[in-house]
Amino acid sequence: MLLRIFAAISLSFATFARCAPFPDIGIAGGGPPNSPVPVEISVSGAKDVQLTQFLENLEVSFFSAASTNLSTWDTAGYSNSSIDTVNRITAQEEVHLETLTAILNTYNVPLIPPCNYSFPVSSAKEFFEVADLIGSVGISATIGLSQRLALSDPSVARLISSILSVESRHDAFFRDVQEREPNPSPFDTGISAIWAYNIALSFIIPGSCPVQIPLPVLPELTVAQGTMDPSTVAPFANGTNSANSTSGDILKEFTWDPTQVPFVVQGDKQLLAGWVNQANKPVYTPLTNTSEGKGTARMPQGLSGITFVAITTEKFMDVDDLAQSTIAGPAVVVVS
Repeated sequence: MLLRIFAAISLSFATFARCAPFPDIGIAGGGPPNSPVPVEISVSGAKDVQLTQFLENLEVSFFSAASTNLSTWDTAGYSNSSIDTVNRITAQEEVHLETLTAILNTYNVPLIPPCNYSFPVSSAKEFFEVADLIGSVGISATIGLSQRLALSDPSVARLISSILSVESRHDAFFRDVQEREPNPSPFDTGISAIWAYNIALSFIIPGSCPVQIPLPVLPELTVAQGTMDPSTVAPFANGTNSANSTSGDILKEFTWDPTQVPFVVQGDKQLLAGWVNQANKPVYTPLTNTSEGKGTARMPQGLSGITFVAITTEKFMDVDDLAQSTIAGPAVVVVS
């Protein structure tokens, strides 16, 4: 369990407490910042930075292993400059992790050590696909983090926002390498801490984390492609009939474990698929049980980029409230 975090911790430093010299500053293009810091950090702000370190540990582990393996995988079709960019991204992720470590050290907040991870990657092609997925989730999590820190710790929020813009450049590169549109939508999708944490758990070997983040663990949800269903028309995600929709009326197939809490306490309530995309409010479509632990729901029209979906029984209009009422998920759906 996490150690107690005090509401306000006085500093004896004028800048972030620096760690040991970082070996890849030249590759990354710079190291952790030396800007002045506020005298204290809030309890919620400290916990948010700890969660961010938890997520950044995963990214650094993924990119560090991949940078090594890229030299052994078949990289035909990928330019040397693409491989160099991956190495630069790896170094920049390490700088981000060092920066988060420095923030926590500055305020004497316990660090979150890395877990053991398992990534479904055995080729360069799979690496770029998973890198896009992990990058997209990281962006979405950081959007939610920045929103919370803007209220509790604006100075820290400014630094996190500067990380967010770099993460977005990383993901645009991964999409471009796959010959996909680097900017598929005008807004990225923000998610809650609960959702970000549970998505990260899908890459973590159970029981391998030295420190447990005090957030609820939700039943895992998987979503298969499904088929087009012309019998009914799904709602539009933005409330309008968008002519530029990149998602059709598709029936998605959902799979979950019905024996896990909170499914066992839901009774006969109508299950819903709650879809979150861009800066829009959640959209809900009925989920029909087809067998135990399986069901189908229509994907709303008008989605683009990365979409998150979870099973619930309530229709909340706020993403954070939806996360609190999630009974399975979220799952990540790549629309475009």
